[in-house]
Amino acid sequence: MAGLLNIVPRYLPRYGMAPDWTRATRPLVLVFTVIAFAITIIFNANVDAQGGAYATGVLVLITSASLAVALSARRRGERRASIVYGLITLVFVYTTFANIIERPDGVKIASFFILAIIVTSLISRATRSTELRVTGVEMDDAAKRFLDEYPGAEIRIIANEPDDRDEAEYRDKELEERTDHHIPVGDPVLFLEVTVPDSSEFEDVLRVAGEERFGYRILRVEAPAIPNAIAGVLLHIKDITGKLPHVYFAWMETNPIVQLLGYTLTGEGDVPPLTREVLRQAEPEPGNRPVVHVG
Repeated sequence: MAGLLNIVPRYLPRYGMAPDWTRATRPLVLVFTVIAFAITIIFNANVDAQGGAYATGVLVLITSASLAVALSARRRGERRASIVYGLITLVFVYTTFANIIERPDGVKIASFFILAIIVTSLISRATRSTELRVTGVEMDDAAKRFLDEYPGAEIRIIANEPDDRDEAEYRDKELEERTDHHIPVGDPVLFLEVTVPDSSEFEDVLRVAGEERFGYRILRVEAPAIPNAIAGVLLHIKDITGKLPHVYFAWMETNPIVQLLGYTLTGEGDVPPLTREVLRQAEPEPGNRPVVHVG
Protein backbone atom coordinates (compact mmCIF):
# COMPACT_ATOMS: atom_id res chain seq x y z
CA MET A 1 0.00 0.00 0.00
CA ALA A 2 2.75 2.46 0.93
CA GLY A 3 4.55 1.77 -2.35
CA LEU A 4 1.43 2.48 -4.38
CA LEU A 5 0.84 5.71 -2.49
CA ASN A 6 4.31 6.85 -3.55
CA ILE A 7 4.09 5.68 -7.16
CA VAL A 8 0.69 7.02 -8.19
CA PRO A 9 1.23 10.73 -7.42
CA ARG A 10 4.69 10.61 -8.98
CA TYR A 11 3.75 9.29 -12.41
CA LEU A 12 0.09 9.97 -13.13
CA PRO A 13 0.41 13.80 -13.09
CA ARG A 14 3.06 13.53 -15.81
CA TYR A 15 0.48 11.95 -18.08
CA GLY A 16 -2.24 14.39 -17.13
CA MET A 17 -4.30 11.66 -15.52
CA ALA A 18 -4.13 12.68 -11.88
CA PRO A 19 -6.32 15.45 -10.49
CA ASP A 20 -4.76 17.81 -7.97
CA TRP A 21 -6.17 15.92 -4.98
CA THR A 22 -4.01 12.87 -5.77
CA ARG A 23 -0.95 14.81 -4.66
CA ALA A 24 -2.36 14.68 -1.12
CA THR A 25 -1.89 11.52 0.92
CA ARG A 26 -5.22 11.39 2.74
CA PRO A 27 -7.50 11.21 -0.36
CA LEU A 28 -5.27 8.48 -1.80
CA VAL A 29 -5.60 6.50 1.41
CA LEU A 30 -9.38 6.72 1.07
CA VAL A 31 -9.26 5.63 -2.57
CA PHE A 32 -7.13 2.59 -1.83
CA THR A 33 -9.27 1.76 1.18
CA VAL A 34 -12.32 1.65 -1.09
CA ILE A 35 -10.42 -0.58 -3.52
CA ALA A 36 -9.39 -2.85 -0.63
CA PHE A 37 -13.02 -3.21 0.46
CA ALA A 38 -14.09 -3.93 -3.13
CA ILE A 39 -11.44 -6.64 -3.46
CA THR A 40 -12.50 -8.16 -0.13
CA ILE A 41 -16.09 -8.32 -1.33
CA ILE A 42 -15.16 -9.75 -4.75
CA PHE A 43 -13.14 -12.55 -3.14
CA ASN A 44 -15.56 -13.11 -0.25
CA ALA A 45 -12.76 -12.30 2.19
CA ASN A 46 -10.93 -15.44 1.05
CA VAL A 47 -7.31 -14.93 2.09
CA ASP A 48 -6.06 -17.80 -0.10
CA ALA A 49 -7.71 -16.33 -3.20
CA GLN A 50 -6.21 -12.92 -2.48
CA GLY A 51 -2.85 -14.56 -1.90
CA GLY A 52 -3.04 -16.11 -5.37
CA ALA A 53 -3.85 -12.72 -6.84
CA TYR A 54 -0.88 -11.18 -5.06
CA ALA A 55 1.42 -13.95 -6.32
CA THR A 56 0.24 -13.38 -9.89
CA GLY A 57 0.91 -9.66 -9.63
CA VAL A 58 4.39 -10.15 -8.24
CA LEU A 59 5.26 -12.73 -10.90
CA VAL A 60 4.05 -10.45 -13.72
CA LEU A 61 6.13 -7.61 -12.29
CA ILE A 62 9.27 -9.75 -12.04
CA THR A 63 8.72 -11.18 -15.52
CA SER A 64 8.39 -7.69 -17.01
CA ALA A 65 11.56 -6.58 -15.24
CA SER A 66 13.47 -9.64 -16.49
CA LEU A 67 12.37 -8.98 -20.06
CA ALA A 68 13.38 -5.31 -19.77
CA VAL A 69 16.85 -6.28 -18.54
CA ALA A 70 17.25 -8.82 -21.35
CA LEU A 71 16.28 -6.26 -23.99
CA SER A 72 18.57 -3.66 -22.45
CA ALA A 73 21.51 -6.08 -22.50
CA ARG A 74 20.79 -6.92 -26.13
CA ARG A 75 20.65 -3.24 -27.07
CA ARG A 76 24.05 -2.67 -25.47
CA GLY A 77 25.47 -5.57 -27.49
CA GLU A 78 26.04 -7.86 -24.49
CA ARG A 79 25.10 -11.07 -26.26
CA ARG A 80 25.98 -13.53 -23.48
CA ALA A 81 24.21 -11.50 -20.81
CA SER A 82 21.12 -11.08 -23.00
CA ILE A 83 20.93 -14.87 -23.46
CA VAL A 84 21.20 -15.48 -19.71
CA TYR A 85 18.57 -12.87 -18.91
CA GLY A 86 16.40 -14.23 -21.70
CA LEU A 87 16.48 -17.70 -20.15
CA ILE A 88 15.59 -16.22 -16.77
CA THR A 89 12.69 -14.41 -18.41
CA LEU A 90 11.43 -17.67 -19.92
CA VAL A 91 11.51 -19.31 -16.49
CA PHE A 92 9.44 -16.53 -15.00
CA VAL A 93 7.04 -16.61 -17.98
CA TYR A 94 6.47 -20.32 -17.40
CA THR A 95 6.03 -19.78 -13.65
CA THR A 96 3.57 -16.94 -14.21
CA PHE A 97 1.37 -18.92 -16.59
CA ALA A 98 1.50 -21.98 -14.33
CA ASN A 99 0.36 -19.85 -11.41
CA ILE A 100 -2.42 -18.27 -13.50
CA ILE A 101 -3.72 -21.69 -14.58
CA GLU A 102 -3.59 -23.08 -11.06
CA ARG A 103 -4.93 -19.96 -9.32
CA PRO A 104 -6.95 -17.87 -11.82
CA ASP A 105 -8.16 -15.49 -9.12
CA GLY A 106 -5.11 -13.34 -9.78
CA VAL A 107 -6.30 -12.54 -13.29
CA LYS A 108 -9.69 -11.48 -11.94
CA ILE A 109 -8.30 -9.01 -9.45
CA ALA A 110 -5.68 -7.74 -11.89
CA SER A 111 -8.33 -7.14 -14.56
CA PHE A 112 -10.54 -5.32 -12.07
CA PHE A 113 -7.73 -3.12 -10.82
CA ILE A 114 -6.34 -2.33 -14.30
CA LEU A 115 -9.79 -1.52 -15.69
CA ALA A 116 -10.56 0.76 -12.72
CA ILE A 117 -7.26 2.61 -13.10
CA ILE A 118 -7.60 3.01 -16.89
CA VAL A 119 -11.19 4.26 -16.74
CA THR A 120 -10.46 6.68 -13.91
CA SER A 121 -7.30 7.92 -15.61
CA LEU A 122 -8.97 8.51 -18.98
CA ILE A 123 -11.86 10.36 -17.37
CA SER A 124 -9.42 12.49 -15.41
CA ARG A 125 -7.31 13.28 -18.48
CA ALA A 126 -10.39 14.13 -20.54
CA THR A 127 -11.71 16.49 -17.87
CA ARG A 128 -8.29 18.18 -17.59
CA SER A 129 -7.72 18.46 -21.34
CA THR A 130 -8.91 22.07 -21.55
CA GLU A 131 -6.72 23.32 -18.70
CA LEU A 132 -4.08 25.85 -19.73
CA ARG A 133 -1.32 23.36 -18.81
CA VAL A 134 1.41 26.01 -19.05
CA THR A 135 3.59 26.74 -16.04
CA GLY A 136 5.48 29.55 -17.76
CA VAL A 137 6.53 31.06 -21.10
CA GLU A 138 10.10 31.99 -21.99
CA MET A 139 10.96 33.81 -25.22
CA ASP A 140 14.37 34.15 -26.82
CA ASP A 141 15.73 37.47 -28.08
CA ALA A 142 14.50 36.96 -31.64
CA ALA A 143 10.93 36.23 -30.52
CA LYS A 144 10.93 39.30 -28.27
CA ARG A 145 12.25 41.44 -31.13
CA PHE A 146 9.46 40.23 -33.46
CA LEU A 147 6.88 41.37 -30.90
CA ASP A 148 8.64 44.65 -30.06
CA GLU A 149 8.84 45.61 -33.75
CA TYR A 150 5.26 44.61 -34.56
CA PRO A 151 3.25 47.72 -35.53
CA GLY A 152 -0.40 48.44 -34.73
CA ALA A 153 -2.66 47.75 -31.75
CA GLU A 154 -3.37 44.13 -32.69
CA ILE A 155 -0.96 41.28 -33.39
CA ARG A 156 -2.02 38.94 -36.19
CA ILE A 157 -0.72 35.38 -35.85
CA ILE A 158 -1.20 32.52 -38.30
CA ALA A 159 -1.14 29.06 -36.75
CA ASN A 160 0.80 26.77 -39.06
CA GLU A 161 1.38 23.04 -38.90
CA PRO A 162 5.01 22.71 -40.04
CA ASP A 163 5.57 20.28 -42.90
CA ASP A 164 8.26 21.02 -45.49
CA ARG A 165 8.89 24.49 -44.02
CA ASP A 166 9.87 25.77 -47.45
CA GLU A 167 9.03 29.11 -49.01
CA ALA A 168 5.99 27.74 -50.84
CA GLU A 169 4.45 26.46 -47.59
CA TYR A 170 4.59 29.85 -45.89
CA ARG A 171 3.56 31.78 -49.01
CA ASP A 172 0.53 29.55 -49.62
CA LYS A 173 -0.48 29.53 -45.96
CA GLU A 174 -0.34 33.31 -45.71
CA LEU A 175 -2.36 33.72 -48.92
CA GLU A 176 -4.95 31.22 -47.69
CA GLU A 177 -5.45 32.91 -44.33
CA ARG A 178 -5.45 36.43 -45.73
CA THR A 179 -8.11 35.40 -48.25
CA ASP A 180 -10.29 33.43 -45.83
CA HIS A 181 -10.16 36.02 -43.04
CA HIS A 182 -9.85 39.23 -45.08
CA ILE A 183 -6.58 40.23 -43.45
CA PRO A 184 -5.49 43.55 -44.99
CA VAL A 185 -2.51 43.24 -47.30
CA GLY A 186 -0.58 45.91 -45.45
CA ASP A 187 -0.90 44.21 -42.04
CA PRO A 188 2.12 42.07 -41.15
CA VAL A 189 1.62 38.56 -39.77
CA LEU A 190 3.61 36.23 -37.56
CA PHE A 191 3.57 32.47 -37.92
CA LEU A 192 3.19 30.26 -34.84
CA GLU A 193 4.32 26.63 -35.07
CA VAL A 194 3.86 24.10 -32.26
CA THR A 195 5.34 20.61 -32.29
CA VAL A 196 4.63 17.83 -29.79
CA PRO A 197 7.75 15.82 -28.95
CA ASP A 198 6.19 14.13 -25.90
CA SER A 199 2.47 14.39 -25.13
CA SER A 200 2.95 12.65 -21.77
CA GLU A 201 4.51 15.80 -20.29
CA PHE A 202 1.16 17.18 -19.21
CA GLU A 203 2.50 20.49 -17.89
CA ASP A 204 5.56 22.33 -19.11
CA VAL A 205 7.36 25.64 -19.48
CA LEU A 206 6.96 26.89 -23.06
CA ARG A 207 10.18 28.07 -24.66
CA VAL A 208 9.41 30.18 -27.72
CA ALA A 209 12.11 30.64 -30.34
CA GLY A 210 11.99 33.28 -33.05
CA GLU A 211 13.12 32.36 -36.56
CA GLU A 212 13.17 34.10 -39.94
CA ARG A 213 12.75 31.96 -43.05
CA PHE A 214 12.31 33.30 -46.57
CA GLY A 215 11.35 36.70 -45.18
CA TYR A 216 8.67 35.30 -42.84
CA ARG A 217 8.84 35.68 -39.07
CA ILE A 218 8.03 32.52 -37.15
CA LEU A 219 7.51 31.73 -33.48
CA ARG A 220 8.40 28.10 -32.77
CA VAL A 221 7.62 26.15 -29.61
CA GLU A 222 7.59 22.55 -28.39
CA ALA A 223 4.76 21.59 -26.05
CA PRO A 224 2.76 18.61 -24.74
CA ALA A 225 -0.43 19.79 -26.48
CA ILE A 226 -0.94 22.15 -29.41
CA PRO A 227 -4.15 24.03 -28.42
CA ASN A 228 -2.97 24.62 -24.86
CA ALA A 229 0.42 25.84 -26.07
CA ILE A 230 -1.13 28.28 -28.56
CA ALA A 231 -3.42 29.61 -25.84
CA GLY A 232 -0.49 30.00 -23.44
CA VAL A 233 1.63 31.86 -25.99
CA LEU A 234 -1.26 34.18 -26.93
CA LEU A 235 -1.96 35.08 -23.31
CA HIS A 236 1.74 35.70 -22.71
CA ILE A 237 1.96 37.96 -25.78
CA LYS A 238 -1.03 39.94 -24.55
CA ASP A 239 0.55 40.37 -21.12
CA ILE A 240 3.98 41.52 -22.29
CA THR A 241 2.90 43.73 -25.20
CA GLY A 242 -0.46 45.07 -24.05
CA LYS A 243 -1.78 44.27 -27.53
CA LEU A 244 -4.62 41.84 -28.24
CA PRO A 245 -3.43 38.88 -30.35
CA HIS A 246 -5.59 37.49 -33.15
CA VAL A 247 -4.85 33.92 -34.23
CA TYR A 248 -6.02 32.50 -37.56
CA PHE A 249 -6.79 28.83 -38.30
CA ALA A 250 -8.16 26.75 -41.13
CA TRP A 251 -10.82 24.14 -40.40
CA MET A 252 -9.69 20.52 -40.45
CA GLU A 253 -11.41 18.18 -42.88
CA THR A 254 -11.47 15.07 -40.68
CA ASN A 255 -14.13 13.73 -38.31
CA PRO A 256 -14.35 16.01 -35.23
CA ILE A 257 -14.96 13.07 -32.87
CA VAL A 258 -11.79 11.38 -34.09
CA GLN A 259 -9.92 14.66 -33.71
CA LEU A 260 -11.17 15.10 -30.15
CA LEU A 261 -10.09 11.59 -29.22
CA GLY A 262 -6.67 12.18 -30.77
CA TYR A 263 -6.25 15.38 -28.80
CA THR A 264 -7.16 13.67 -25.52
CA LEU A 265 -4.61 10.91 -26.08
CA THR A 266 -1.79 12.60 -28.02
CA GLY A 267 -2.18 16.36 -27.61
CA GLU A 268 -3.07 16.87 -31.27
CA GLY A 269 -6.51 17.16 -32.82
CA ASP A 270 -9.11 19.74 -33.82
CA VAL A 271 -7.02 22.69 -32.68
CA PRO A 272 -9.18 25.82 -33.26
CA PRO A 273 -12.22 25.06 -31.02
CA LEU A 274 -10.01 23.56 -28.32
CA THR A 275 -7.74 26.62 -28.35
CA ARG A 276 -10.77 28.85 -27.95
CA GLU A 277 -12.09 26.73 -25.05
CA VAL A 278 -8.74 26.80 -23.23
CA LEU A 279 -8.66 30.59 -23.65
CA ARG A 280 -12.27 30.89 -22.44
CA GLN A 281 -11.47 29.02 -19.24
CA ALA A 282 -8.18 30.83 -18.66
CA GLU A 283 -9.51 34.35 -19.36
CA PRO A 284 -13.17 34.77 -18.30
CA GLU A 285 -13.35 38.39 -19.54
CA PRO A 286 -14.15 38.31 -23.30
CA GLY A 287 -12.69 41.76 -23.90
CA ASN A 288 -9.28 40.68 -22.60
CA ARG A 289 -9.29 37.33 -24.35
CA PRO A 290 -7.15 36.70 -27.49
CA VAL A 291 -9.39 36.30 -30.53
CA VAL A 292 -9.61 33.02 -32.43
CA HIS A 293 -10.54 33.14 -36.14
CA VAL A 294 -11.41 29.97 -38.07
CA GLY A 295 -12.21 29.78 -41.76
